[in-house]
Amino acid sequence: MSRVKVLYDFQGEPNSAELTINVDDVLTVTNTEVGEGWWEGTNARGQRGLFPAAYVEVMPMAPPPAAGPPKMPPPPLKASVPVVQQQQPAQAPRYDQTADDWGEQQDGEWDDDWDDDQDTYSEIGPASGGGQGQGQASNNQNGNFQSSNYYANANLPAVPVPNDGDGISLASTAVGGTRRATSSSKIFSSKAADAYLMGLSVPAVSESDRVQILQTDAGIVWKPMRDGYTVTVDSPKKEKKFNGLKSFIAYQLTPSFNGIAVSRRYKHFDWLHEQLVKKFCLIPVPPLPDKQISGRYDEEFVEHRRVQLQEFVDWMCRHPVLSTCGVWMHFLTCTDEKKWKTGKRTAEKDPLVGTTFCAAIFPPDKTLLTSQVEPQIDTCTQFVPQMAGGVKTLVQICADETKKFQTQWRQDYQRIGEGFSELARALEIDERRQTTQLSLSNSVGHAAGIFIAIGQLFADQPKHDFIPLGDRLHIYRGLLGGYPDALAEYRNGVQKRKDCEKLTAEQKMENSQLAEVNRRVDVMSYAMLAEMAHFRAERDTHLKDTMRNFIGAQIEFYKNIVRRLEQAQGHF
Repeated sequence: MSRVKVLYDFQGEPNSAELTINVDDVLTVTNTEVGEGWWEGTNARGQRGLFPAAYVEVMPMAPPPAAGPPKMPPPPLKASVPVVQQQQPAQAPRYDQTADDWGEQQDGEWDDDWDDDQDTYSEIGPASGGGQGQGQASNNQNGNFQSSNYYANANLPAVPVPNDGDGISLASTAVGGTRRATSSSKIFSSKAADAYLMGLSVPAVSESDRVQILQTDAGIVWKPMRDGYTVTVDSPKKEKKFNGLKSFIAYQLTPSFNGIAVSRRYKHFDWLHEQLVKKFCLIPVPPLPDKQISGRYDEEFVEHRRVQLQEFVDWMCRHPVLSTCGVWMHFLTCTDEKKWKTGKRTAEKDPLVGTTFCAAIFPPDKTLLTSQVEPQIDTCTQFVPQMAGGVKTLVQICADETKKFQTQWRQDYQRIGEGFSELARALEIDERRQTTQLSLSNSVGHAAGIFIAIGQLFADQPKHDFIPLGDRLHIYRGLLGGYPDALAEYRNGVQKRKDCEKLTAEQKMENSQLAEVNRRVDVMSYAMLAEMAHFRAERDTHLKDTMRNFIGAQIEFYKNIVRRLEQAQGHF
Protein backbone atom coordinates (compact mmCIF):
# COMPACT_ATOMS: atom_id res chain seq x y z
CA MET A 1 0.00 0.00 0.00
CA SER A 2 1.41 3.40 -1.03
CA ARG A 3 0.99 6.71 0.70
CA VAL A 4 0.00 9.91 -1.09
CA LYS A 5 -0.06 13.59 -0.18
CA VAL A 6 -3.12 15.72 -1.04
CA LEU A 7 -2.41 18.66 -3.36
CA TYR A 8 -5.92 20.16 -3.63
CA ASP A 9 -9.03 20.28 -1.48
CA PHE A 10 -11.92 18.06 -2.58
CA GLN A 11 -15.38 18.02 -0.98
CA GLY A 12 -16.97 14.58 -1.24
CA GLU A 13 -20.63 14.44 -2.27
CA PRO A 14 -22.86 13.73 0.78
CA ASN A 15 -24.34 10.23 1.01
CA SER A 16 -21.85 8.87 -1.53
CA ALA A 17 -18.64 6.83 -1.45
CA GLU A 18 -16.52 9.97 -1.99
CA LEU A 19 -13.97 10.97 0.66
CA THR A 20 -13.46 14.61 1.63
CA ILE A 21 -9.75 15.48 1.52
CA ASN A 22 -7.77 18.61 2.33
CA VAL A 23 -4.41 19.98 1.21
CA ASP A 24 -1.40 18.29 2.92
CA ASP A 25 -3.46 15.34 4.20
CA VAL A 26 -1.62 12.03 3.96
CA LEU A 27 -3.71 9.14 2.67
CA THR A 28 -3.06 5.43 2.47
CA VAL A 29 -4.06 4.08 -0.93
CA THR A 30 -5.89 0.74 -0.80
CA ASN A 31 -7.06 0.43 -4.41
CA THR A 32 -5.86 2.12 -7.61
CA GLU A 33 -8.01 -0.01 -9.93
CA VAL A 34 -11.32 1.77 -9.32
CA GLY A 35 -11.10 3.35 -12.77
CA GLU A 36 -12.06 6.65 -14.40
CA GLY A 37 -9.39 8.63 -12.51
CA TRP A 38 -10.46 7.52 -9.01
CA TRP A 39 -8.49 5.82 -6.23
CA GLU A 40 -9.66 4.39 -2.92
CA GLY A 41 -7.91 5.01 0.37
CA THR A 42 -8.11 5.94 4.03
CA ASN A 43 -7.14 9.10 5.86
CA ALA A 44 -5.42 9.52 9.24
CA ARG A 45 -8.81 9.31 11.01
CA GLY A 46 -9.53 5.89 9.51
CA GLN A 47 -12.21 7.19 7.14
CA ARG A 48 -12.30 5.29 3.85
CA GLY A 49 -13.61 6.33 0.45
CA LEU A 50 -12.95 7.39 -3.15
CA PHE A 51 -10.93 10.44 -4.15
CA PRO A 52 -9.64 11.83 -7.49
CA ALA A 53 -6.18 10.53 -8.31
CA ALA A 54 -5.20 13.84 -9.93
CA TYR A 55 -5.62 15.60 -6.58
CA VAL A 56 -2.75 13.74 -4.92
CA GLU A 57 0.90 12.89 -5.49
CA VAL A 58 2.65 9.69 -4.46
CA MET A 59 5.07 10.17 -1.58
CA PRO A 60 8.56 8.71 -2.08
CA MET A 61 9.33 5.58 -0.13
CA ALA A 62 11.62 6.08 2.86
CA PRO A 63 15.12 4.63 2.23
CA PRO A 64 15.97 1.50 4.25
CA PRO A 65 18.30 2.01 7.25
CA ALA A 66 21.97 1.74 6.45
CA ALA A 67 23.59 -1.55 7.54
CA GLY A 68 27.32 -1.02 7.94
CA PRO A 69 29.65 0.88 5.62
CA PRO A 70 28.57 1.31 2.02
CA LYS A 71 29.80 -1.22 -0.47
CA MET A 72 32.11 -0.28 -3.31
CA PRO A 73 30.16 0.22 -6.55
CA PRO A 74 30.78 -2.34 -9.29
CA PRO A 75 32.86 -1.27 -12.29
CA PRO A 76 30.82 0.17 -15.15
CA LEU A 77 29.87 -2.09 -18.02
CA LYS A 78 31.49 -1.42 -21.34
CA ALA A 79 29.38 0.21 -24.03
CA SER A 80 26.55 0.62 -21.59
CA VAL A 81 23.92 3.24 -22.15
CA PRO A 82 22.81 5.10 -19.06
CA VAL A 83 19.07 5.05 -18.48
CA VAL A 84 17.59 8.17 -16.98
CA GLN A 85 14.23 7.73 -15.30
CA GLN A 86 12.28 10.97 -15.17
CA GLN A 87 9.86 11.51 -12.35
CA GLN A 88 6.53 12.87 -13.53
CA PRO A 89 5.68 16.13 -11.78
CA ALA A 90 2.47 16.35 -9.83
CA GLN A 91 -0.44 17.49 -11.96
CA ALA A 92 -0.91 21.20 -11.51
CA PRO A 93 -4.10 23.15 -12.06
CA ARG A 94 -4.72 24.06 -15.69
CA TYR A 95 -5.37 27.70 -16.37
CA ASP A 96 -8.16 26.92 -18.81
CA GLN A 97 -9.96 24.32 -16.71
CA THR A 98 -12.30 25.25 -13.93
CA ALA A 99 -13.05 23.44 -10.73
CA ASP A 100 -16.57 23.01 -12.06
CA ASP A 101 -15.19 21.11 -15.03
CA TRP A 102 -13.43 18.74 -12.67
CA GLY A 103 -16.62 18.48 -10.67
CA GLU A 104 -18.32 17.09 -13.76
CA GLN A 105 -15.70 14.36 -13.91
CA GLN A 106 -16.44 13.51 -10.32
CA ASP A 107 -20.10 13.53 -11.29
CA GLY A 108 -19.40 10.69 -13.66
CA GLU A 109 -19.78 13.07 -16.60
CA TRP A 110 -16.46 11.92 -18.10
CA ASP A 111 -17.00 8.18 -17.75
CA ASP A 112 -19.51 6.05 -19.52
CA ASP A 113 -19.87 2.58 -20.96
CA TRP A 114 -20.62 4.22 -24.31
CA ASP A 115 -17.45 6.32 -24.21
CA ASP A 116 -14.64 4.07 -23.07
CA ASP A 117 -12.21 5.07 -25.82
CA GLN A 118 -8.95 6.18 -24.24
CA ASP A 119 -8.37 8.83 -26.89
CA THR A 120 -11.72 10.55 -26.50
CA TYR A 121 -11.16 12.66 -23.40
CA SER A 122 -7.92 13.83 -21.89
CA GLU A 123 -7.39 13.53 -18.17
CA ILE A 124 -8.25 16.76 -16.44
CA GLY A 125 -7.43 18.19 -13.05
CA PRO A 126 -8.68 20.95 -10.75
CA ALA A 127 -8.13 24.57 -11.53
CA SER A 128 -9.04 28.04 -10.47
CA GLY A 129 -9.37 29.82 -13.80
CA GLY A 130 -12.49 30.79 -15.68
CA GLY A 131 -11.69 29.75 -19.23
CA GLN A 132 -13.50 27.50 -21.60
CA GLY A 133 -12.17 24.18 -20.40
CA GLN A 134 -10.92 20.87 -21.64
CA GLY A 135 -13.43 20.40 -24.40
CA GLN A 136 -12.29 23.43 -26.34
CA ALA A 137 -8.61 22.69 -25.81
CA SER A 138 -9.04 19.34 -27.50
CA ASN A 139 -10.96 21.07 -30.29
CA ASN A 140 -8.02 23.24 -31.10
CA GLN A 141 -5.55 20.41 -31.16
CA ASN A 142 -7.58 17.73 -32.90
CA GLY A 143 -9.29 19.99 -35.39
CA ASN A 144 -6.88 22.65 -36.56
CA PHE A 145 -3.66 20.72 -36.37
CA GLN A 146 -5.29 18.10 -38.52
CA SER A 147 -6.36 20.77 -41.00
CA SER A 148 -2.88 22.28 -41.10
CA ASN A 149 -1.53 18.82 -41.91
CA TYR A 150 -3.48 18.97 -45.18
CA TYR A 151 -1.46 22.04 -45.98
CA ALA A 152 1.89 20.73 -44.79
CA ASN A 153 1.64 17.35 -46.50
CA ALA A 154 0.12 18.47 -49.80
CA ASN A 155 2.00 18.36 -53.08
CA LEU A 156 2.22 22.13 -53.36
CA PRO A 157 2.15 23.67 -56.82
CA ALA A 158 4.73 26.25 -57.76
CA VAL A 159 2.60 29.04 -56.35
CA PRO A 160 3.79 31.27 -53.53
CA VAL A 161 1.47 31.02 -50.53
CA PRO A 162 1.07 34.39 -48.83
CA ASN A 163 1.78 34.98 -45.18
CA ASP A 164 2.15 31.55 -43.59
CA GLY A 165 2.37 33.22 -40.20
CA ASP A 166 1.47 31.84 -36.82
CA GLY A 167 -1.98 30.66 -35.85
CA ILE A 168 -4.61 33.16 -34.84
CA SER A 169 -5.56 33.00 -31.19
CA LEU A 170 -8.52 35.01 -29.98
CA ALA A 171 -10.17 34.67 -26.59
CA SER A 172 -13.91 35.05 -26.90
CA THR A 173 -15.72 37.83 -25.10
CA ALA A 174 -16.77 36.91 -21.59
CA VAL A 175 -20.40 37.76 -21.06
CA GLY A 176 -20.91 36.87 -17.42
CA GLY A 177 -21.56 33.99 -15.08
CA THR A 178 -19.49 32.43 -12.34
CA ARG A 179 -17.88 29.84 -14.52
CA ARG A 180 -16.76 29.42 -18.09
CA ALA A 181 -17.94 32.78 -19.34
CA THR A 182 -17.36 31.78 -22.95
CA SER A 183 -18.42 28.70 -24.77
CA SER A 184 -16.78 29.08 -28.18
CA SER A 185 -13.12 29.97 -27.49
CA LYS A 186 -11.15 28.67 -30.52
CA ILE A 187 -7.67 28.78 -31.98
CA PHE A 188 -7.65 28.54 -35.77
CA SER A 189 -4.49 27.88 -37.75
CA SER A 190 -3.81 30.34 -40.56
CA LYS A 191 -2.22 27.47 -42.48
CA ALA A 192 -5.57 25.66 -42.45
CA ALA A 193 -7.18 28.77 -43.92
CA ASP A 194 -4.42 28.91 -46.54
CA ALA A 195 -5.06 25.29 -47.46
CA TYR A 196 -8.70 26.06 -48.23
CA LEU A 197 -8.13 29.41 -49.92
CA MET A 198 -5.38 28.05 -52.15
CA GLY A 199 -7.33 24.88 -52.94
CA LEU A 200 -4.74 22.56 -51.38
CA SER A 201 -5.94 19.07 -50.39
CA VAL A 202 -9.56 20.12 -49.92
CA PRO A 203 -11.62 16.93 -49.36
CA ALA A 204 -14.49 15.93 -51.60
CA VAL A 205 -17.97 16.95 -50.46
CA SER A 206 -20.89 14.53 -50.70
CA GLU A 207 -24.34 15.67 -51.73
CA SER A 208 -25.67 15.20 -48.19
CA ASP A 209 -22.96 17.47 -46.74
CA ARG A 210 -23.67 20.39 -49.07
CA VAL A 211 -24.96 23.61 -47.55
CA GLN A 212 -26.84 26.10 -49.74
CA ILE A 213 -26.94 29.89 -49.39
CA LEU A 214 -29.68 31.86 -51.16
CA GLN A 215 -30.03 35.47 -52.29
CA THR A 216 -33.59 36.56 -51.41
CA ASP A 217 -35.47 39.83 -51.18
CA ALA A 218 -34.69 39.81 -47.46
CA GLY A 219 -30.97 39.43 -48.15
CA ILE A 220 -28.42 36.61 -48.03
CA VAL A 221 -29.70 33.65 -45.99
CA TRP A 222 -29.05 29.99 -45.34
CA LYS A 223 -31.38 27.79 -47.35
CA PRO A 224 -34.35 27.15 -45.02
CA MET A 225 -35.02 23.66 -43.70
CA ARG A 226 -37.57 21.73 -45.70
CA ASP A 227 -39.05 19.96 -42.67
CA GLY A 228 -38.68 21.69 -39.34
CA TYR A 229 -38.75 19.70 -36.12
CA THR A 230 -38.47 20.07 -32.35
CA VAL A 231 -36.78 18.09 -29.59
CA THR A 232 -37.95 17.90 -25.96
CA VAL A 233 -35.55 17.45 -23.06
CA ASP A 234 -37.33 15.93 -20.06
CA SER A 235 -37.48 13.13 -17.48
CA PRO A 236 -34.09 13.67 -15.82
CA LYS A 237 -33.29 10.53 -13.85
CA LYS A 238 -30.49 9.69 -11.43
CA GLU A 239 -28.70 6.52 -12.47
CA LYS A 240 -25.75 4.60 -10.99
CA LYS A 241 -22.73 2.59 -12.11
CA PHE A 242 -19.74 0.86 -10.49
CA ASN A 243 -22.20 -1.07 -8.32
CA GLY A 244 -23.71 2.15 -7.07
CA LEU A 245 -20.41 3.93 -6.27
CA LYS A 246 -20.91 6.54 -9.01
CA SER A 247 -24.06 8.42 -9.95
CA PHE A 248 -25.10 10.61 -12.85
CA ILE A 249 -28.18 12.31 -14.28
CA ALA A 250 -29.55 11.11 -17.62
CA TYR A 251 -31.97 13.22 -19.69
CA GLN A 252 -34.46 11.90 -22.24
CA LEU A 253 -34.40 13.63 -25.66
CA THR A 254 -37.36 13.00 -27.95
CA PRO A 255 -37.27 14.34 -31.54
CA SER A 256 -40.62 15.14 -33.12
CA PHE A 257 -39.65 13.54 -36.45
CA ASN A 258 -39.53 9.99 -35.02
CA GLY A 259 -40.84 10.13 -31.43
CA ILE A 260 -38.04 7.82 -30.23
CA ALA A 261 -36.44 8.95 -26.96
CA VAL A 262 -32.68 8.68 -26.44
CA SER A 263 -30.92 8.91 -23.07
CA ARG A 264 -28.10 11.44 -22.87
CA ARG A 265 -25.90 12.62 -20.03
CA TYR A 266 -24.23 15.98 -19.74
CA LYS A 267 -20.93 14.47 -20.88
CA HIS A 268 -22.61 13.47 -24.16
CA PHE A 269 -23.75 17.07 -24.64
CA ASP A 270 -20.20 18.22 -23.86
CA TRP A 271 -18.73 15.89 -26.50
CA LEU A 272 -21.31 17.08 -29.04
CA HIS A 273 -20.52 20.72 -28.31
CA GLU A 274 -16.81 20.04 -28.80
CA GLN A 275 -17.43 18.53 -32.24
CA LEU A 276 -19.73 21.38 -33.31
CA VAL A 277 -17.25 24.08 -32.32
CA LYS A 278 -14.46 22.23 -34.13
CA LYS A 279 -16.52 21.86 -37.29
CA PHE A 280 -18.20 25.27 -37.68
CA CYS A 281 -15.67 28.09 -37.56
CA LEU A 282 -18.04 30.74 -39.00
CA ILE A 283 -21.15 29.67 -37.06
CA PRO A 284 -21.20 30.46 -33.31
CA VAL A 285 -22.49 27.44 -31.39
CA PRO A 286 -24.95 27.98 -28.50
CA PRO A 287 -23.50 27.28 -25.04
CA LEU A 288 -24.22 24.47 -22.64
CA PRO A 289 -25.25 25.06 -19.01
CA ASP A 290 -22.46 25.86 -16.58
CA LYS A 291 -20.89 23.01 -14.63
CA GLN A 292 -21.02 22.70 -10.88
CA ILE A 293 -19.25 20.73 -8.15
CA SER A 294 -21.70 20.71 -5.26
CA GLY A 295 -25.41 20.03 -5.34
CA ARG A 296 -25.26 18.23 -8.66
CA TYR A 297 -28.19 15.99 -7.75
CA ASP A 298 -30.37 18.62 -6.11
CA GLU A 299 -33.79 18.66 -7.72
CA GLU A 300 -33.67 22.42 -8.25
CA PHE A 301 -30.25 22.28 -9.93
CA VAL A 302 -31.22 19.36 -12.16
CA GLU A 303 -34.33 21.21 -13.35
CA HIS A 304 -32.33 24.39 -13.91
CA ARG A 305 -29.85 22.44 -16.05
CA ARG A 306 -32.68 20.76 -17.96
CA VAL A 307 -34.18 24.15 -18.85
CA GLN A 308 -30.87 25.43 -20.19
CA LEU A 309 -30.27 22.21 -22.12
CA GLN A 310 -33.72 22.73 -23.67
CA GLU A 311 -32.64 26.24 -24.71
CA PHE A 312 -29.51 24.76 -26.33
CA VAL A 313 -31.53 22.10 -28.15
CA ASP A 314 -34.16 24.59 -29.32
CA TRP A 315 -31.53 26.88 -30.85
CA MET A 316 -29.89 23.91 -32.58
CA CYS A 317 -33.21 22.75 -34.04
CA ARG A 318 -33.95 26.17 -35.51
CA HIS A 319 -30.58 26.60 -37.25
CA PRO A 320 -30.70 25.55 -40.93
CA VAL A 321 -27.10 24.23 -40.88
CA LEU A 322 -26.57 22.98 -37.33
CA SER A 323 -29.92 21.17 -37.27
CA THR A 324 -29.04 18.96 -40.25
CA CYS A 325 -25.35 18.17 -39.64
CA GLY A 326 -24.38 14.52 -39.21
CA VAL A 327 -22.95 14.68 -35.68
CA TRP A 328 -26.13 16.35 -34.36
CA MET A 329 -28.42 13.79 -36.00
CA HIS A 330 -26.23 10.99 -34.65
CA PHE A 331 -26.56 12.50 -31.18
CA LEU A 332 -30.36 12.69 -31.50
CA THR A 333 -31.12 9.30 -33.01
CA CYS A 334 -28.50 6.69 -32.11
CA THR A 335 -29.69 4.12 -29.56
CA ASP A 336 -27.25 1.30 -30.32
CA GLU A 337 -23.93 1.16 -28.43
CA LYS A 338 -21.81 -0.09 -31.34
CA LYS A 339 -23.34 2.39 -33.79
CA TRP A 340 -22.79 5.17 -31.26
CA LYS A 341 -19.06 4.44 -31.06
CA THR A 342 -18.76 4.12 -34.83
CA GLY A 343 -20.56 7.41 -35.44
CA LYS A 344 -18.55 9.05 -32.69
CA ARG A 345 -15.24 8.09 -34.30
CA THR A 346 -16.54 9.19 -37.69
CA ALA A 347 -17.39 12.63 -36.30
CA GLU A 348 -14.01 12.96 -34.62
CA LYS A 349 -12.26 12.20 -37.94
CA ASP A 350 -14.46 14.50 -40.04
CA PRO A 351 -12.21 16.26 -42.61
CA LEU A 352 -14.72 19.09 -43.14
CA VAL A 353 -13.81 21.08 -40.03
CA GLY A 354 -12.74 24.67 -39.42
CA THR A 355 -12.15 26.73 -42.53
CA THR A 356 -12.19 23.56 -44.63
CA PHE A 357 -15.95 23.28 -43.95
CA CYS A 358 -16.38 26.21 -46.36
CA ALA A 359 -15.76 23.69 -49.16
CA ALA A 360 -19.23 22.33 -48.36
CA ILE A 361 -20.90 25.75 -48.74
CA PHE A 362 -22.45 26.55 -52.13
CA PRO A 363 -23.52 30.22 -52.40
CA PRO A 364 -24.95 32.06 -55.43
CA ASP A 365 -22.57 32.57 -58.36
CA LYS A 366 -22.77 36.35 -58.04
CA THR A 367 -19.52 37.97 -56.85
CA LEU A 368 -19.90 40.08 -53.73
CA LEU A 369 -18.52 43.61 -53.70
CA THR A 370 -16.39 44.73 -50.79
CA SER A 371 -18.73 47.69 -50.35
CA GLN A 372 -21.58 45.21 -49.78
CA VAL A 373 -19.82 43.13 -47.17
CA GLU A 374 -17.48 45.33 -45.12
CA PRO A 375 -20.11 47.74 -43.70
CA GLN A 376 -22.12 44.79 -42.38
CA ILE A 377 -19.00 43.16 -40.92
CA ASP A 378 -17.99 46.44 -39.26
CA THR A 379 -21.48 46.84 -37.78
CA CYS A 380 -21.34 43.31 -36.40
CA THR A 381 -17.89 43.98 -34.93
CA GLN A 382 -19.28 46.99 -33.04
CA PHE A 383 -22.58 45.36 -32.10
CA VAL A 384 -21.25 42.12 -30.56
CA PRO A 385 -19.31 43.61 -27.60
CA GLN A 386 -22.13 46.08 -26.92
CA MET A 387 -24.75 43.35 -26.71
CA ALA A 388 -22.36 41.15 -24.75
CA GLY A 389 -22.02 43.90 -22.18
CA GLY A 390 -25.78 44.37 -22.01
CA VAL A 391 -26.36 40.64 -21.55
CA LYS A 392 -23.71 40.46 -18.83
CA THR A 393 -25.36 43.35 -16.96
CA LEU A 394 -28.83 41.79 -17.18
CA VAL A 395 -27.60 38.37 -16.07
CA GLN A 396 -26.07 39.98 -12.99
CA ILE A 397 -29.27 41.94 -12.34
CA CYS A 398 -31.27 38.70 -12.51
CA ALA A 399 -28.98 37.12 -9.92
CA ASP A 400 -29.15 40.20 -7.66
CA GLU A 401 -32.94 40.53 -7.89
CA THR A 402 -33.42 36.82 -7.26
CA LYS A 403 -31.39 37.14 -4.08
CA LYS A 404 -33.34 40.22 -2.98
CA PHE A 405 -36.72 38.61 -3.63
CA GLN A 406 -35.83 35.39 -1.85
CA THR A 407 -34.15 36.98 1.19
CA GLN A 408 -34.46 40.73 1.81
CA TRP A 409 -37.98 41.44 0.51
CA ARG A 410 -39.42 38.17 1.80
CA GLN A 411 -38.02 38.96 5.24
CA ASP A 412 -39.25 42.58 5.11
CA TYR A 413 -42.87 41.60 4.39
CA GLN A 414 -42.80 38.78 6.89
CA ARG A 415 -41.43 41.22 9.48
CA ILE A 416 -44.37 43.55 8.76
CA GLY A 417 -46.73 40.62 9.21
CA GLU A 418 -45.09 39.62 12.47
CA GLY A 419 -45.43 43.21 13.71
CA PHE A 420 -49.14 43.24 12.94
CA SER A 421 -49.48 39.83 14.56
CA GLU A 422 -47.94 41.14 17.77
CA LEU A 423 -50.35 44.09 17.68
CA ALA A 424 -53.29 41.70 17.18
CA ARG A 425 -52.32 39.69 20.26
CA ALA A 426 -52.22 42.86 22.33
CA LEU A 427 -55.64 43.95 21.08
CA GLU A 428 -57.06 40.54 21.83
CA ILE A 429 -56.22 40.94 25.52
CA ASP A 430 -58.28 44.12 25.74
CA GLU A 431 -61.16 42.69 23.67
CA ARG A 432 -61.76 39.54 25.72
CA ARG A 433 -64.71 41.09 27.59
CA GLN A 434 -66.29 42.48 24.39
CA THR A 435 -68.95 40.56 22.47
CA THR A 436 -68.53 42.16 19.03
CA GLN A 437 -68.40 39.65 16.19
CA LEU A 438 -65.81 41.52 14.11
CA SER A 439 -63.12 42.45 16.57
CA LEU A 440 -60.21 44.71 15.63
CA SER A 441 -57.72 42.06 16.75
CA ASN A 442 -59.13 39.57 14.23
CA SER A 443 -58.90 42.11 11.41
CA VAL A 444 -55.32 43.02 12.27
CA GLY A 445 -54.49 39.32 12.56
CA HIS A 446 -55.87 38.67 9.07
CA ALA A 447 -53.75 41.54 7.72
CA ALA A 448 -50.70 40.05 9.44
CA GLY A 449 -51.26 36.72 7.71
CA ILE A 450 -51.66 38.42 4.34
CA PHE A 451 -48.38 40.32 4.70
CA ILE A 452 -46.59 37.11 5.67
CA ALA A 453 -48.11 35.43 2.59
CA ILE A 454 -46.92 38.33 0.41
CA GLY A 455 -43.42 37.71 1.75
CA GLN A 456 -43.65 34.13 0.52
CA LEU A 457 -44.89 35.39 -2.87
CA PHE A 458 -41.69 37.40 -3.14
CA ALA A 459 -39.62 34.33 -2.29
CA ASP A 460 -41.34 32.23 -5.00
CA GLN A 461 -41.56 34.90 -7.71
CA PRO A 462 -38.01 34.64 -9.22
CA LYS A 463 -38.94 31.16 -10.48
CA HIS A 464 -41.46 32.89 -12.76
CA ASP A 465 -39.54 35.94 -13.99
CA PHE A 466 -35.89 36.61 -13.10
CA ILE A 467 -34.63 33.00 -13.19
CA PRO A 468 -36.29 32.26 -16.58
CA LEU A 469 -34.98 35.59 -17.90
CA GLY A 470 -31.45 34.63 -16.86
CA ASP A 471 -31.84 31.21 -18.47
CA ARG A 472 -33.01 32.76 -21.73
CA LEU A 473 -30.15 35.25 -21.76
CA HIS A 474 -27.63 32.47 -21.07
CA ILE A 475 -27.84 31.33 -24.69
CA TYR A 476 -26.30 34.62 -25.89
CA ARG A 477 -23.19 34.15 -23.77
CA GLY A 478 -21.83 31.43 -26.04
CA LEU A 479 -23.25 32.87 -29.25
CA LEU A 480 -21.81 36.35 -28.73
CA GLY A 481 -18.61 34.84 -27.37
CA GLY A 482 -18.17 32.90 -30.61
CA TYR A 483 -18.43 35.88 -32.95
CA PRO A 484 -14.92 37.33 -32.32
CA ASP A 485 -13.39 34.04 -33.48
CA ALA A 486 -15.68 33.82 -36.52
CA LEU A 487 -14.93 37.42 -37.49
CA ALA A 488 -11.20 36.85 -37.02
CA GLU A 489 -11.34 33.81 -39.29
CA TYR A 490 -13.14 35.86 -41.92
CA ARG A 491 -10.64 38.73 -41.57
CA ASN A 492 -7.84 36.25 -42.03
CA GLY A 493 -9.33 35.15 -45.35
CA VAL A 494 -9.70 38.77 -46.51
CA GLN A 495 -6.07 39.45 -45.63
CA LYS A 496 -4.95 36.40 -47.63
CA ARG A 497 -6.85 37.76 -50.63
CA LYS A 498 -5.05 41.10 -50.31
CA ASP A 499 -1.71 39.30 -50.14
CA CYS A 500 -2.58 37.35 -53.28
CA GLU A 501 -3.60 40.53 -55.09
CA LYS A 502 -0.21 41.99 -54.25
CA LEU A 503 1.56 38.88 -55.54
CA THR A 504 -0.47 39.00 -58.74
CA ALA A 505 0.46 42.65 -59.27
CA GLU A 506 4.11 41.59 -58.91
CA GLN A 507 3.48 38.80 -61.44
CA LYS A 508 4.25 36.14 -58.85
CA MET A 509 0.78 34.62 -59.08
CA GLU A 510 -1.45 33.85 -62.05
CA ASN A 511 -4.71 35.76 -62.51
CA SER A 512 -6.61 32.47 -62.65
CA GLN A 513 -5.23 31.52 -59.25
CA LEU A 514 -6.23 34.90 -57.81
CA ALA A 515 -9.74 34.41 -59.20
CA GLU A 516 -9.98 31.09 -57.35
CA VAL A 517 -8.86 32.74 -54.10
CA ASN A 518 -11.45 35.48 -54.61
CA ARG A 519 -14.17 32.88 -55.13
CA ARG A 520 -13.31 31.09 -51.91
CA VAL A 521 -13.18 34.31 -49.90
CA ASP A 522 -16.59 35.10 -51.38
CA VAL A 523 -17.84 31.80 -49.94
CA MET A 524 -16.66 32.93 -46.50
CA SER A 525 -18.34 36.32 -47.02
CA TYR A 526 -21.62 34.70 -48.01
CA ALA A 527 -21.43 32.41 -44.96
CA MET A 528 -20.79 35.30 -42.56
CA LEU A 529 -23.65 37.37 -44.00
CA ALA A 530 -26.03 34.39 -43.91
CA GLU A 531 -25.13 33.60 -40.29
CA MET A 532 -25.49 37.24 -39.24
CA ALA A 533 -28.93 37.36 -40.87
CA HIS A 534 -30.00 34.15 -39.12
CA PHE A 535 -28.79 35.41 -35.73
CA ARG A 536 -30.61 38.70 -36.23
CA ALA A 537 -33.89 36.97 -37.07
CA GLU A 538 -33.57 34.48 -34.21
CA ARG A 539 -32.55 37.19 -31.78
CA ASP A 540 -35.54 39.38 -32.60
CA THR A 541 -38.05 36.54 -32.18
CA HIS A 542 -36.33 35.08 -29.14
CA LEU A 543 -35.91 38.36 -27.25
CA LYS A 544 -39.45 39.53 -27.99
CA ASP A 545 -40.81 36.29 -26.58
CA THR A 546 -38.44 36.55 -23.59
CA MET A 547 -39.43 40.13 -22.75
CA ARG A 548 -43.15 39.40 -23.21
CA ASN A 549 -42.96 36.47 -20.78
CA PHE A 550 -40.88 38.38 -18.23
CA ILE A 551 -43.10 41.45 -18.16
CA GLY A 552 -46.23 39.27 -18.13
CA ALA A 553 -44.94 37.43 -15.05
CA GLN A 554 -44.18 40.75 -13.37
CA ILE A 555 -47.69 42.05 -14.13
CA GLU A 556 -49.33 38.92 -12.72
CA PHE A 557 -47.11 39.09 -9.63
CA TYR A 558 -48.00 42.66 -8.74
CA LYS A 559 -51.68 42.06 -9.56
CA ASN A 560 -51.60 39.20 -7.07
CA ILE A 561 -50.09 41.48 -4.43
CA VAL A 562 -52.76 44.14 -5.07
CA ARG A 563 -55.49 41.49 -4.69
CA ARG A 564 -54.00 40.38 -1.39
CA LEU A 565 -53.75 43.97 -0.11
CA GLU A 566 -57.35 44.69 -1.15
CA GLN A 567 -58.36 41.58 0.74
CA ALA A 568 -56.56 42.87 3.84
CA GLN A 569 -58.20 46.27 3.45
CA GLY A 570 -61.63 44.64 3.29
CA HIS A 571 -61.32 43.54 6.92
CA PHE A 572 -61.41 47.18 8.01
